[in-house]
Parts: sequence; C-alpha cells; structure tokens
Amino acid sequence: MNWKVLYVASRSEKKVSKRLYDLGIECYVPLKTEKRKWSDRMKTVSIPMISGYVFVRLIEKDRDVVFKSQGVLNYVRYNGGDAIVRNIEIEALQSIEAKGYFVEGGFKESFKQGEKVLIKYGPFKGLVGSVKSVGKESVYRINIESIGYSLTVKVPEEILERNHS
Repeated sequence: MNWKVLYVASRSEKKVSKRLYDLGIECYVPLKTEKRKWSDRMKTVSIPMISGYVFVRLIEKDRDVVFKSQGVLNYVRYNGGDAIVRNIEIEALQSIEAKGYFVEGGFKESFKQGEKVLIKYGPFKGLVGSVKSVGKESVYRINIESIGYSLTVKVPEEILERNHS
C-alpha cells in the first residue's frame, strides 16, 4: 500500500483525520507545537505541519472511500495521477513530530548556499535538500518531491554530503 495525499478543507486536517480513522483508513497528519497568545493567556497548541494536507495509506480499490469523509476535497495529483509519498518521507515527518532527529558524527564539510545535499544519517536519511543559508546555524530546505512541498529544518553539517544526482 502506498501513501497518498488528500487536499482537505482549510483548518480541518485533524477533524478529517479523525473521520477517516473512523472509516478504517490509515491516515497521518504531521503536527507541530506552537505557543499562541490570546489577550488573556498563552496556550500551547498542536497545528498541522503542512496546512491543508492529510496523508492516507489504503489499497487502490478503496481509493474513493475517503470522499465519504466531510472536508476531503481531492487527492493531490502529480504527473497525471495521485501523488505517491515514499515511506522515507512519511518517516521523516513522523520523526520531526515525535522526537526531533538523531545525529551520528562524521567529517564536517563546507557547503554553499543553494547547493544540493543528501542526508546520510538519522530519520531524514535519504532525503535530498538544498542549503538555504550558511552560517552559525545552517538551515537546510528538505524537499518532499512527490508532492512538491518543502520543509525548512536545522540539521548539522556532519550528517550531509553533496548530492551529485
């Protein structure tokens, strides 16, 4: 079974995910925690990492069952078909959400802004990204190519290598 991506109504990712789960569909909404300020208090809230998307894993014959859930708009399409998301990409999102990332040491390389890099270790292993900035805290943009989405994360240079593909 492959992971696919659904477009859902604005601000309804968690509700749609619950409805899909109730229909027996394996689904995933990557969440991030933020502190929000109201006029009278601060509150920690969980919000979707990727607005408007819910990831689902189901067999092809059950493809249209998702439309029974209120809030589902359509499948994300790529190259004339439903966008397929690799397990490694889902695992990277789950890792960001759950515990951050695990780092193994290595030789430090120096990268330039815009250079393509491959992540060698940890939960992002195998993802290709590009250097967004260079400096004290290097930030790397990680692309989830199959859906045309990118996240910006901070990872140490030690886990990167130049991507020559």
